[in-house]
Amino acid sequence: MGNSTNTEQWAAMERLRFIERAAWWRGMVGRQDVSEVFGVGAAQVSADFQKYLELNPGALAYSLSRKRYEGTPGMRRLLDTSTLEEAITQFMDRAGRPPGTGRQEVPGSNRVDWLVLPDRRAAAEVERQVFHAVLHGKKLEVLYASAHGKSRKWRWMMPHALAWSGHRWHARAWCLENGAYQDFVLGRMEEARWPEAAEPLLLRDEAWDTYVTVEVRPHPELDEEHQLAVANEFRMEKRRLKLRVRQAMVQYLETALGLVPADGKPLPPRLERVR
Repeated sequence: MGNSTNTEQWAAMERLRFIERAAWWRGMVGRQDVSEVFGVGAAQVSADFQKYLELNPGALAYSLSRKRYEGTPGMRRLLDTSTLEEAITQFMDRAGRPPGTGRQEVPGSNRVDWLVLPDRRAAAEVERQVFHAVLHGKKLEVLYASAHGKSRKWRWMMPHALAWSGHRWHARAWCLENGAYQDFVLGRMEEARWPEAAEPLLLRDEAWDTYVTVEVRPHPELDEEHQLAVANEFRMEKRRLKLRVRQAMVQYLETALGLVPADGKPLPPRLERVR
């Protein structure tokens, strides 16, 4: 019995996704590529290509001179959902993956580079204690510096969630001193004491539990051509973009989109929030 490709098997689907990924991003894929990555024989690889062509007719064209399949200009993806970052990692000269903040990684390719932002985070021991408190519903005391550097003191809090604003971590917590839910920047936590048992919070964090829709559009002060460029950049439909976000994180979204000044430096208007 000849080899076949059973799409109900995970391993078979991974091979088909690889064929599609390589053809889509790199523009080409050969039988040897599949054999080397998955360690399967020539007969199985041939069956895989046949199955993929059945699933996605017209996606691949075989080049007799190069002895490989090439992705056609009108190819559409059916199986693979990889991103540009993943394609860079896999196919661009071992370029690596763009890092988060603070990790000074050097890309392994001259065709790609990335900006590494300053590392705005707490010590690993502090992050561990905050994580432990969130995970197990405990309270902890942290040495916290205010945003303006006017106060630096120990504060009791009960963190119940972690929030990534796009460039730093925040702990969403009940502040025992102020008697309210607040965001605390982990990078401003200099020290922390081991979490302690605490009574469950009775007051619901409405701002965290509530989702709102933020709608934006190109700023009306822009000329027509610029408005169209902004709409295309953000992939808007009818020049509107709706974003679902927790009420407690709206401020971070507005800052990231340039709707409010960042660090006191207003940006040229590109977007406007629809009220």
